[in-house]
This record gives sequence, structure tokens and C-alpha cells, in this order.
Amino acid sequence: MSLKNLKTLLSSVLTGLSFCTVTAWVHGQDVTDAGLQEMLDHLHSTDREERLEAVVELSALGPYAHPAEQSLVELLKSDDQTLQYQSLITLGHLGPLARDVSGNVASFLKSDAVFLQSAALESLRRIGYAAPEDVAVIRRLSGSSDPGVATAAIRCLLMLTDEQDELVQKSVPQLVKSLEDARAEVRNDASLTLVEIGPSVIPAVMPSLRSSVAGVRIETCEILGHQGVAAASAVPDLLVVLADKDELVVRAAATALGDIHSNAAVCVPALRKLLDSKSVPVRIVASQALAEFGPEATPAVSALLPLLKDSHAPVRAAAAGALGATKDGRVDVVGALIGLLSDESAAVTMKAANGLSQIGEAAVPALVRTLKDEKFRVLAIEILGEIGPEARAAVPSLLELMTRGDVNAAVRHEAMIALGLMGPAAASAAPQLLGILATPAEADLHPGAAWVLARMGEKKALPVLKTLAGRTQDEQTQRAIAWALVTLEPGNPENAAVALPHLMKSASSDRALVRKESLAALAKLGALAADAIPVILERAEKDADDAVRAQALEALADIGAPADKVLLVAVASFSDRAPEVRLAARYVLGRLGAAAKQTEAQLQEATRVGAGFERILSAWALINVAPSPEHTALALPLILSAAQHPEARIRAEVAKTLGEIGASSDEARKALETLLADNDESVRVAAGNALAKLRQ
Repeated sequence: MSLKNLKTLLSSVLTGLSFCTVTAWVHGQDVTDAGLQEMLDHLHSTDREERLEAVVELSALGPYAHPAEQSLVELLKSDDQTLQYQSLITLGHLGPLARDVSGNVASFLKSDAVFLQSAALESLRRIGYAAPEDVAVIRRLSGSSDPGVATAAIRCLLMLTDEQDELVQKSVPQLVKSLEDARAEVRNDASLTLVEIGPSVIPAVMPSLRSSVAGVRIETCEILGHQGVAAASAVPDLLVVLADKDELVVRAAATALGDIHSNAAVCVPALRKLLDSKSVPVRIVASQALAEFGPEATPAVSALLPLLKDSHAPVRAAAAGALGATKDGRVDVVGALIGLLSDESAAVTMKAANGLSQIGEAAVPALVRTLKDEKFRVLAIEILGEIGPEARAAVPSLLELMTRGDVNAAVRHEAMIALGLMGPAAASAAPQLLGILATPAEADLHPGAAWVLARMGEKKALPVLKTLAGRTQDEQTQRAIAWALVTLEPGNPENAAVALPHLMKSASSDRALVRKESLAALAKLGALAADAIPVILERAEKDADDAVRAQALEALADIGAPADKVLLVAVASFSDRAPEVRLAARYVLGRLGAAAKQTEAQLQEATRVGAGFERILSAWALINVAPSPEHTALALPLILSAAQHPEARIRAEVAKTLGEIGASSDEARKALETLLADNDESVRVAAGNALAKLRQ
């Protein structure tokens, strides 16, 4: 069980939550306005159990429970400590939006009840703010004789203060010692805190790999793994642990090596040996760890291939994932993955499909041949679409399927989508698609053809699309044309006026791709799409598809929705389970600038922990939300690391940011001079403007 999952489980046990309530943490945002109002009403019930249940349910809503803030503060005055405890927890889940009541929460720091002190500390950490006098109290609690309180106080201080070096030096030995505490919640909190402190804990925790307690060795592996490549110095010790007598420790060490993915020359052979283990979980974990090394795991390909025939489906799935990650396009690898498309396990089939899409161009010839098999045709088309521009060799075959009258509608539709996902790389299909638009007998293909041409950026389609828009009565075609016109001519207000109603309807389509594309088009309209804000907000808050929610968040920022509404959904999405949603939330906060000032502490912490690009985007958001010399010094190395990002818009934003913050260091100037020669015009322009600013 991961540290995060364990933390959630412990929290639910301590508060006496039922399994249904724990499940609500995942689905809490689905609550209706009427349901929220009912919870708010129950907070004032005379029935104690009804009040408690309402507080617990509200905690599952996170920041969306903000309307309950004052009622929760009133409940803190209750004599019922259980009600006080749960109210503190729920206020914490409001996050930065509860900053104005942090004093009410902080009053419990002086409680005689240890569990209320701990709850207040956790709540203040989530809120990201405490008054200076309360910070002084928290600092004293970090030396508490109760390990649970001390650890909670340390975690809180890490969020609220800039005293990282001093705090770490004082607290790490205490936290390492707590890893062997008899209480599971203390051990777990200590692990979480060590993870949050970051790479500076590595030397202090490494001796715990030799602990006589297996659980401590496992926790230590997890802590090191969470540090990623920064824990490269721990690789030799983890390789020793890979021979541990306890299988759970072996699995933890293998996972950590994958998470660190450093020194492949020694790690890949060691993990490869584990593929021969008699233990199914060990074979799975070893394969997953090898996948983290990507192409560097190629030496293990010959050992992974036999696992594709393993009698256990999870082993086959893990091996398929690892083979895809190597991007090894040899015929035997591609052929083996193609063979798994008929596996009896859907999970294995999907892993094989993902693996083929990762291999990319080298897998295209085999996938084109697979198009001849009706049983696997749709899946092969979907994989080609995922490969994108690298699958340009499949364009003739896809175009043939799209226009053949003897194939079913689903195949034709998927062929259209695949061509569209290839974008300009499928430009050779443009003449035939333009012909389809001009042919009334091909009306069923008009929506798809319009979409594909716009994805290609085919400007020659504009007059044909406008002519068709004036004569078609088909609503689906009208929507597709509206989207295409905005995509091809985003600055044309005439197109915007016609397209807006159609795009708003399409944003609620039952197809995730249509919703996502419609939201992207609305974002391009900018302020002209202001009427669509309620629809976009609903997608950002409740859509079942992660990519759609992320796109909706970006659209809200690009359109310039009211700051209070955008801030709520961005704060609620900041710690979302989906990486793309977390990234979008940081982008939104950065665009909000000073209007998101209360999230400063969360952004500052996020520059220290988390995945690589999340840290970079958090740093960018931080200097927009709370500009200061200290934040610039913290953010600059991370922002510079994104100067070679594969996406041009990211490189352009790096250049723009360097100019805005006046980063005149040698590293910054060198990065800008490199971007000045970028192959993308928008990046070159941004770099030129930034250098001009620095010369002023």
C-alpha cells in the first residue's frame, strides 16, 4: 500500500468513517446543488449524528464545501470533541479558501487533547496559512514529546515557513527514529514528512535500509523512491536490498529503483534477474520497474518476451508495458505485442495496444497489415491514431477504409479520428477530404471530413466549409463546421458568433474527444466565449474524463473567467488524482496571478515535491502569483530546465517568463540565445522580446 493510500485509510479509521464515506472522497464532486444545500441544512440539525454525518460528507467535497465555512466554525465551539475534530478536518479540506478562519483552527493548537492538536496542525497545513503568533506555537509543538504531534507540527512548518534548512537539520533524525514507532499512524506520518522534505533526507534515511524491521526497510525504499533521480546515490544500497529475504522488501526495492531510474547499466541487469522469480508479484514489479527506464531497459527485452506467454495475465500486462516503454521496434517485439491484441484479458490487450503506440513508427507496417483483419481493425486504427504524426505511412490505408462502402460506420468513424490525430502529417488526404465535403451524396462523412481538415490546418477548406455551412441542415455537420472555422480562423469574430452556440452544445457531447476539442476551440475564442463559462465550469468540475477536465481548466484561464469561480475549481483540482488535471490547475493559478495569492504556500511546497513537470509549472505559477526575489531564486533553475521542452508553447512561455522576471544570469541569457534559434517562430519571437527586455 502506498503512503498516500495508507494515510487516507488511517484518516478514515480515526474518524470512524464507513466504506461508503471513504468512497465519497473519490466521487465527492458529483454532488448536486440540492445535495449540498441538504448537507448545509443538516449542520444545524438538533440530531448530533445527523450533524456529524453532514460534516463528514462535506469533507469529501474539498473546496466545493466552502459555503459551509462559517457553520463549521460554529461547530468548533461545540463541547463534542468528535464533532470538533471532524470540523477541523473538513475546514482543512477547504484548502487556501479557508485562510480567513485559520485563527479559529489555530485556537486548537493549545488543546489538551492530542488528537485535536494534530487535527488543527493538519488543517493549517492544508490551508497553507497561520498567523505569526500561531507559527510560534507550531514551532514549539515540533518538539512535543508526542511523536504524532511533533511530526504533524514539522509537516505544518514545512508548508508555512521558509526555514527549510534549519528545520530539516533539527527534525530529520527525529522523523527517522519515528519510522520504528509502534503506532502505524506515527510511522506513516513520519514517512510522509520525510518524502515532503525532499532529497536532503537521503543520507539520513539510507541507514534504515539495514533495519532489522522489514516494515522499516519497506518504508525507507518508498521514501527513497519518491525522491526520484535525486536519490541516485542510494542505488548501490537498494541493489543490496534487492536480495532481501523478505519478498515485500524486494518488491519495494525494485519499485524504488524504477522510480529513481538512474544507473541503468547496473539496475537493468539486476531487475532482469527478478523476471525469473517464481513469485508472480515479483515478476510484475520487476517488469514495471524496467518500464521506468524506458529505452535504457532494452537489454532486458529478451527476458521480457517470454513473459508475454506467462499464465498470469497481470504478468503479461506488465511485460507488455515494459516492452512498449523500451520503444524497441524489432520485428519480434512488434509481432509479439500484435499477438496480444487477441489476449483473453482486456487489461493485457490494452497494455499491448499502449506498448505499440509507444513504439510508434516502427510498429506502423504491422498495424497496417492488421487493418485487413476485421476482428482487430478498430483497435489497430485507434493505435495508429495514438501514434499520431509518426503513423503518416498509414494515411492511404486509413483513407481507403474511410471511403469504402463495405465497411461499417464504426470503422469509418475511427479512421477519420486517426487521420485527424495525425494533424498536418495526414495532409496528403486533404484533396480527397475536400472532395467529400463538396459531394452531397457523402453527407454522412461531412462532419468527420470537416474535423480532419481543421486538425490538418488546411486553410483551403475555409471557402468549402463556409459554403456547406450555408446549405446544410444537419446539426452534427453544423457543429463540426463551427468547430473547424474557429480552429482555422480563431480571430474571426464572425465565425465566433456563429460557432459559439454549437461549441457550447458540443462541450456536453457524450463523446469525450468531442467535448475536449470543443473546449479547446472555446479557449481559442478567448473573451468572445464568455457566455460559455458556466458550461466550461461544469466540465472542469464534474467531467468523467481527465483530459476533458484539464482542457476545461485551461479554457477557463484563456477565456478570462471571473477569478473567484476559477480559483475555486483550480484549488479543488490542485491535488487531483490525474496528472494532467494537476498541471492544468497550476497553469490556471499562474494565469490568475495575484488573484490566487492565498495559494502561495501550496505552490511553494509543490516546487519541492512531486513529478518533474509539476514542479516546473508550480515554480512558474509561484512567480506569477507571488513575485519576489526569493521566489525567483527558487523558481529559476526549474524554469530553465523547461527551455528544451518538446512543446513549442512551453518553450515560448519559458522565454517570456525569463524576460518578465528579468533573469539576467549567464544561464538565463544562454537559454534565451538558444531559443532565439528555435525551429518554432513563436519561440523565436518570445526569446527576442525577452532579450530586448533584459537589455533595457
